[in-house]
Amino acid sequence: MKNIIAVFALFLMLFVAGTARAGLIIQPLVGSIWQIQHHAPTGQSFTAEDPHVSVGFWIEDMNPLSGPLADLSVELFEGIGASGTLLASGTISGLTPDYAGFFDVDFTSVALTVGQSYTAIISSTSPRGGIRSSSPDPYPGGALILYGTETIYRDATFRVVPQTIPHGQVIPAPGAILLGGIGVGFVSWLRRRRTL
Repeated sequence: MKNIIAVFALFLMLFVAGTARAGLIIQPLVGSIWQIQHHAPTGQSFTAEDPHVSVGFWIEDMNPLSGPLADLSVELFEGIGASGTLLASGTISGLTPDYAGFFDVDFTSVALTVGQSYTAIISSTSPRGGIRSSSPDPYPGGALILYGTETIYRDATFRVVPQTIPHGQVIPAPGAILLGGIGVGFVSWLRRRRTL
């Protein structure tokens, strides 16, 4: 029975180690709303915690009587602001009237460098789209971008979600490697005690 429990514990640890990811970044829905078109370039800078991510903003239909809906585009830049190298872009489409919620763009085609700064810029050809921000500054790894400039003490309501890479492999986090090491150590300890 002890052998079965030990093997199951090892399997569980190795499974978690193989599928864990480092960090979800998500900011709360509080504070002001900013019209995307008027404050362009608008977005958020962040510090990468994972190499492959999706980036999302809380977006609201803030001017429902101001013409037709338009697709939104999100561009990912290296560094802080929109002056760095453009790495990738995506479109948010199919928005319905009175939309409000997180809308994400998949950037797994780009490998980010963990610990480096990046900026997601959202744009619209319509005055209807708005993003939320929070104040005071709850996220230390970046700031809200308005008119292309970081606004200290504010952050967009945004999220950066770790993703699997395009081929379906999961990027292991440093914590997952540590957990795998603990599992190997546990099995070694059981063998020394002649339990396994």
